[in-house]
Amino acid sequence: MDPDPRESVGLIAGNRDLPFLWARRAREAGHRVAAVGFREETDPRLEREVDAFAYVSLGELGKMLRFFRAQGVSRAVMQGQIQHRQIYRNLRADWRAKWLLARQALFVRDFRTEALLKSVARELEGHGVRLEPATWLMEPWLAPKGKLAGPAPSRALRRDIDFGLRLTRELNRLDVGQTVVVKRQSCVAVESVEGTDACVARAGRLAGPGCVVVKLARPGQDLRFDLPVVGPRTFAALAKARAAALVLESGKTVFLDKERCLGRAKESGLAVWGA
Repeated sequence: MDPDPRESVGLIAGNRDLPFLWARRAREAGHRVAAVGFREETDPRLEREVDAFAYVSLGELGKMLRFFRAQGVSRAVMQGQIQHRQIYRNLRADWRAKWLLARQALFVRDFRTEALLKSVARELEGHGVRLEPATWLMEPWLAPKGKLAGPAPSRALRRDIDFGLRLTRELNRLDVGQTVVVKRQSCVAVESVEGTDACVARAGRLAGPGCVVVKLARPGQDLRFDLPVVGPRTFAALAKARAAALVLESGKTVFLDKERCLGRAKESGLAVWGA
């Protein structure tokens, strides 16, 4: 049998739909996709959408590296969410991951999400696997700039949007969370480890209808990981909370099933803007 002439690219797959979308795009572009999924997070149906697949547990860094080496992978991409609470509950660090965490404690002294992921990226690169930006092949799904759906915001709503943008940028600078919810120029909720959808639901319970939800990338966002993502589940949460507006960062937010979501926004009177 002749060897497969396609380049083998690695997919580090989290949960939900994004790994499926990226895998299909990569194969359409002529790549062979070798995917690593996490037992705690990844939909097992992904195995049918890729050319090679292996399950690891969170913290099995050595197993991931061995799989990529066996598949001839020299570049990879991270797609899909890993729930932060899984890191606290289900981390099963092998010796390579323990060594990485020890170095993090001794030399980096920063255990925030981006700092840890940068250390993982350096470990991958040290073994010949370059981590590509998560925007690779995803350009059609990045949120554009300007009005996307819904009514033009009133003067009061515009003030809330401006306040929410300033607040979110400052909190993101501290790597607190990508999403902030405001109402009447007051902070209602800040995203924590529960994720965007749960943050929106919490804000709806606390402040009722009319909240403004702002979701931005961090200043100087490393495009290789942890990009903002919205999709049908987020818009379902926004509709249930009866939010007034959603503001996204253009060019850095992955917008899944955009037409369906914007149609739902128009029906509910939700203003959607790309900042």
